[in-house]
Amino acid sequence: MIRVLDKGIEIDCPPGDPILFALLDRGVNITSVCGGNCSCGTCNIEVLEGLENLPAIGPDEARVLSKIKRQGPNVRLSCQSRPTGDVTIRIRPL
Repeated sequence: MIRVLDKGIEIDCPPGDPILFALLDRGVNITSVCGGNCSCGTCNIEVLEGLENLPAIGPDEARVLSKIKRQGPNVRLSCQSRPTGDVTIRIRPL
């Protein structure tokens, strides 16, 4: 389950699916200039709870995260975040 704090909603996310596509499938407004190809960084989110339920940051995500303005240990790209359990997020506006 994905809880989107700033939208006040909960969304099911099938195991292995990126958070980005679960959000878009439910009509949640989130920017993704590259369409989920891990090249733009616009789909960044803040993970408030459940960081342990996401895979480790891979080299491609690390490269993109290093180039965006918003930094922090809980900032992830929703296109690369495939939860294995409950996660609470905040969509970080541009």
